[in-house]
Parts: sequence; structure tokens; C-alpha cells
Amino acid sequence: MNSPDFQIAFAKLISSPQLCAKVLVDEEPFFTTFNLTEKEKMRLHSVIRQKGISACCSLYRMNRVTPVYTQLSNTSQLLGDTLIPLIEEFWIYYSETSLQFKEEVLAFGAFLMSKIENGLPDIPYLKEISQLEIIINELSYLPEGNYRVIKFEHELFDILALLNNGSMDAQQIVRSDTVYKIYMQNQQLQIDIV
Repeated sequence: MNSPDFQIAFAKLISSPQLCAKVLVDEEPFFTTFNLTEKEKMRLHSVIRQKGISACCSLYRMNRVTPVYTQLSNTSQLLGDTLIPLIEEFWIYYSETSLQFKEEVLAFGAFLMSKIENGLPDIPYLKEISQLEIIINELSYLPEGNYRVIKFEHELFDILALLNNGSMDAQQIVRSDTVYKIYMQNQQLQIDIV
């Protein structure tokens, strides 16, 4: 049976293709951070040199991107080509993951909101769509009766209509002071104006 340190070392390697490349050049700094037997070091030495390690890294990355892409699908669509660089930056920032949908989406959502608050990326209505999808994701794990009250910067239903038509930059949506109550009822999303 492998030691816990071996399992942690292996997990760290498959979670980062960059780390695999670095360890290929110089293994010793990586190995000294773990309490590994010589046999375990040899096994890891062999693992990082196998052709299948890239597939293993890819599978890990797919397991991390899937929650974001499926639960924040409109956000992902709006991010377009900036999605992957943002996801990769997020993985560096949030490397310790449970690979559970709820936690991964909420963590990425918080990371993205921080980026948006600092002006990157500058995509029209991304903030509102992301906020809505994060709330929907959060509520989907809570019992009915829970709700969130939020004021978006622009008229939400106008944004959703543009998104539905596939033309987010087709027109300028006016700013709004409307407050919305968002909740699930009979497993259906409900959005009421407060």
C-alpha cells in the first residue's frame, strides 16, 4: 500500500502539467517535500515519464472544467476565448479542490467576481449573468424555501432576452434599480421583482 505522501505527490503531479515538466528537469526539490520511500520515488519517476501522464493530466483538468462549463454555461459562453486562461489562473489560485460541483463552481464564481470587480474581463453584462448563474447553482443545493435577493446593475430580463437571442452587444441596456428575489419552487427557477 502506498503512503499518504505518495498519494498526495501523485495528485499534485496530475493536477499540474507544468509541475510534471518541472519535475522532469529536476526531481529532487519535488521529492524532498514528501516523505517517500525509494520505491515510491521510483514509481513517481516512472509515472511522470509515461506517455499516458498527459492523458491523466487532461482527465483531471476535464474534471475541473466540467462543473464550471455546465453550471455556468452562459458565463462560459460570454467569456469565450478568455475562459481557458481564466480557468487556468483559477486553478493556480485554488489548487486544493474536492472536485465537487458545488464547491468548484462557487469558488470559481468568487474568483471571477473578484476579476470583474477589478475590470477584467470587460464583457458587457458578464457580471449580471455570472451573479445569476452562481445564485442558481447555490440554490440548487439548498432546500426549497431558500432565496436570494439581489439588485443587478442592468435590467435582468432585458439581458436574458439578449442572451436568448445570442446578441449580447446588440443594444445598450439601461441601468436599473430593480431588486429581484430568486428562488426555486417545484425544482423550477423563479425570479420575482421585489
